[in-house]
Amino acid sequence: MPGADAPFDIRESPGPIDLFITEVEQFGGAERSLLALARWLHGHGRRVQVLCYVDRCGLGHYAEFPLPVKQLLPEGGSVVAKVRALRTYVRGLSKEGPRILASGYQPALHLTLAGARGFHCLMHDTPALFSDAGSGGVKAKLRTAISNTIIGRGMRRGGTMIVTSEFLRDDCLREFGAPAVIARMGGLGAPRGFQRRLAVHELRLLSVCRIEANKRIEWMLESLAELERGPEPLSASIDWRLDLAGRGALLQAMQARAQELGLDARVTFHGFVPDTELERMYDRAHAFLMPAVQGYGIPAIEALERGLPVLLHRESGVSDILLETPWAVVMRGGQEEMTPALRKLIHLTRSETVLNAPEPVLPSEDGWAEQVALLCGYVGQGYIL
Repeated sequence: MPGADAPFDIRESPGPIDLFITEVEQFGGAERSLLALARWLHGHGRRVQVLCYVDRCGLGHYAEFPLPVKQLLPEGGSVVAKVRALRTYVRGLSKEGPRILASGYQPALHLTLAGARGFHCLMHDTPALFSDAGSGGVKAKLRTAISNTIIGRGMRRGGTMIVTSEFLRDDCLREFGAPAVIARMGGLGAPRGFQRRLAVHELRLLSVCRIEANKRIEWMLESLAELERGPEPLSASIDWRLDLAGRGALLQAMQARAQELGLDARVTFHGFVPDTELERMYDRAHAFLMPAVQGYGIPAIEALERGLPVLLHRESGVSDILLETPWAVVMRGGQEEMTPALRKLIHLTRSETVLNAPEPVLPSEDGWAEQVALLCGYVGQGYIL
């Protein structure tokens, strides 16, 4: 694969590359991946824009380059109105222009319903990983099955489906009947590089995520409470703190749970944290917690880039590439396995391993964006329009 500075065959096309996301509510993982790809394409001479129904967070302001955001603003807001607006837009595109890239499950569904052919897709999650997976009744399962069939039809019309993990690749084939290609997402890199750190008098644990059910915040709280209830409380051996950065539907519930467990003096929910403050939190931390079930898990990569040992679950897709590194504690099983894994992580932060182990080999954000651009034919010899 060419390096980031290698020349590509760039030719003029009748229109920009559309990166389609249905609605932009906040700057999360899907939005960040689109921005990373847009930045790479812009840096390599391609015209690119974000296409959406509505942008409520000002996505373009997060970009450090000119990034147009085209809002379709359908009247009424119903699914029918949205798909109708998208169909009108798709029909107005030149057949000689670049293919649209869908960012996620719903965009792929809507593009298929709108009659788009040959579009590409970044499939961040499949229904098995949705926050309400398994909680719906027969009607909900039927709706999901119908949606999966529709998406499968769309993805078998010539486009490329791209995922970040082996689980997602296998699940896409199972759910959609369509093959997917793995491209490992990476981080932007740590501003201060890889910094080894040893927890001596203080232990700062960090988690950066949306406060949602699939992130398993309660697992963290219950395990820390268990370590405090033991014959030798954790706080008796080291002054520990847990910082959680992020907002979400369960924020108040998890704050209340921390208080019920008697942890409110040591656990802080910071809500939304600006980048500058988040970097300071990374600098203060000794270890990173991410027991989530999710398609990938970029925060684990970003923590490792900074020299933080990570606890994560095998059900995070990023664990595919972290099974052999001494910097990661990869747990399996249910909540009962969280406390032993946390003990192992804490021991790691206080051992010579963090001072002597080789740095983990990690993917980069630019490397991922380049791979996606090549898979979609947006650059390279004879790229696909």
